[in-house]
Amino acid sequence: MDKKTRFKKIAVWLLTLLFMIGLPLVTLYVSERLVREMLTLPLREWVADFPGRFMVNALLLIALFNLLYILPRKWFMFTSLLLSGLLIVFAYANKVKLELRSSPISVGDFALLNELGGLEQPVGINIPLLVGIGLVFVVLTVAIFKGVPKLKENWIAKIGVFLISVLFLGMMWTDKPTSPMDKAQFENTWWKLELALMRNGVFGNFVMLAKQSNIEPPDGFSAQNMKNLAKKYQPAEETDEEKPNVIFLMSESFIDPYSFGEQHFAEDPIPNFRRLYGESLHGGMYSSEFGGGTANVEFEALTGFSMQFMPANFVPYQLYVTQPLPSAAYAFREADYETTAIHSYYGWFYQRESVYRQLGFNRFISGEFMDLDHSNDAGKGFPKDSHITDSVLATLDKTEGLDFIHAVATEGHMPYRKTEESEFLKTDTLPDDTRQYLNNFTEKMHSIDTEIGRMVEEIGARDEPAILVFFGDHYPSFPDNNVVYGAEGTQVANDLLGDYDDFIATHKVPYFIWKSDGNQPAELDLTPNQFGAMALEMAGVEGNTVTAILDEMREQGDAAIPYNQWQTQMGEQTQEMKDLQMIQYDLLHGKRYSEYLMPELVRTPSSDYHLGLYPEMAAQKVVETSESYELYIEGAPKFSEVLVDGEATAAKWQTAEQGMAVFSIPKQQVEKDAEIQVIVSNSRGAVLRQTDVFSVQETMETSKQ
Repeated sequence: MDKKTRFKKIAVWLLTLLFMIGLPLVTLYVSERLVREMLTLPLREWVADFPGRFMVNALLLIALFNLLYILPRKWFMFTSLLLSGLLIVFAYANKVKLELRSSPISVGDFALLNELGGLEQPVGINIPLLVGIGLVFVVLTVAIFKGVPKLKENWIAKIGVFLISVLFLGMMWTDKPTSPMDKAQFENTWWKLELALMRNGVFGNFVMLAKQSNIEPPDGFSAQNMKNLAKKYQPAEETDEEKPNVIFLMSESFIDPYSFGEQHFAEDPIPNFRRLYGESLHGGMYSSEFGGGTANVEFEALTGFSMQFMPANFVPYQLYVTQPLPSAAYAFREADYETTAIHSYYGWFYQRESVYRQLGFNRFISGEFMDLDHSNDAGKGFPKDSHITDSVLATLDKTEGLDFIHAVATEGHMPYRKTEESEFLKTDTLPDDTRQYLNNFTEKMHSIDTEIGRMVEEIGARDEPAILVFFGDHYPSFPDNNVVYGAEGTQVANDLLGDYDDFIATHKVPYFIWKSDGNQPAELDLTPNQFGAMALEMAGVEGNTVTAILDEMREQGDAAIPYNQWQTQMGEQTQEMKDLQMIQYDLLHGKRYSEYLMPELVRTPSSDYHLGLYPEMAAQKVVETSESYELYIEGAPKFSEVLVDGEATAAKWQTAEQGMAVFSIPKQQVEKDAEIQVIVSNSRGAVLRQTDVFSVQETMETSKQ
């Protein structure tokens, strides 16, 4: 072998070794540096204080990269670069989630990936940096395939490296024959998730959480015990009293601004809420979430189940609601109520379009079916709560008989950008940054409060009795929570997750349950899974086994299921709570014995379930004017598209009456025999509703104008 050939082989061998060991370590270094910008344990200190956990993370990445070593050399190098990029993106996503939610990414979060495009982006993306990284990747890829010489490979060594990697990864997942994580003393501080990430490392901690996501049945779970529960808990029978309409109104991030200190306010921003709170059954609701996770709170409120019975950061709407579940909607529907879900954002968000059907609703009015000020994809913020009030009132008007309405309002949603001035906050009691964040947040709360007052006034003026259950879903998350909550700001909570008092101060949100007839003040602290059972009891409507358990809990003074991490302070779970956990496990993760042991729990989804208030969208008539054709479309929302011969056409929208939209098209844009269709699409381009195809000639009614 000549000198040149020997040098070439050594160079290729060293380059291969770099991809086998060097690239994984560089990926680990970059990823940890990214994430630890949000943590209090720098990379150098982590390596020094937890060398075993650092080594497990390093070996994990080396093994992961070397699974690819079984590929031909150039493809091994190319796929290793690709893997490195994906892992760094994953680390960056952890950083973003830590900023917004104070917790790392878990397996359940991957179910939300397809929804990220619908979020109003609260974190800036460095487009030039991404383009630069993409160009570097392209250059390196070309260099690999063009510049790396093709030399004979040792396939025995390649197979050996591959098998060793498989063995190590198998040990990481199964803990057999030994557990690298146990030896390195990995810990799951689920009471403070970022602490576990800080100590365990980005990738090791994610694997640990993934392993723990497999939910085991609770102690004593069996078909026989499920049968015993069916006999043990019997729901109260329906009463003969006049039934009320029942409205759940969950308001995004709604809290009392006075929670930040009444002394900072010159004027009360929420007088309607404060009055109704004092006049009604009211108290604090222990939310499972902070800064996000809206769907988890409404999951509890509608089903009676609890997030304390499943892993942290999981989203039942995304993972588990694929079959019918017991719910307040099913119970009210059995009592001949019309059941309507309303949400002013995208219908696909948290899979609500399919989830609400499984939870017993007859219809779902999402933002796509509202006459919003601007479409949700216009980038102008979340819809005003006035649209929620309008939709609730329109539903009460349109449907026959009694109504159960579950409405989710979004005006209070983040981001909360700094606002210089507000009539509500004083200017000299808080640091400027804190005050300006609270200015923006408080203005949103004031606008929400105006709509609370309007809704109560409107439904109270009707002949039908009504119950309104109003609650926020969680405390808001700000761009810098320490500036608002911590020592740099209001000092409400310096340790949002690690201190019990601080945790409660940022998780206990106010609620009230107002009755149009016989409203009386009373106080009760609870968890949101009590709302459905309480509403059914107050309305005199028969519930189910789940609500019977919840009723029993309230009778015994246990209306709140304690947080898993704070049972020392709040008390341990009672037997009733453990029984509820069994039913929840059975229906979400088990064999669903409850379907035949407690048939009242699970019903059949509505056969006429539809999107929008109106069961169909149809062309009623076409009126010809001197300059345009006016299309009268029943059930068409403002941002419907008018297609002429399959092509979108600019059309001016207006309303003629409730439920009837008029779309005006200039005459020069449409022939009388052209095929016209009106459709409603979502932000992903999916058609949600559509009219039959019609023409001007077929449906025209000449105007006298």
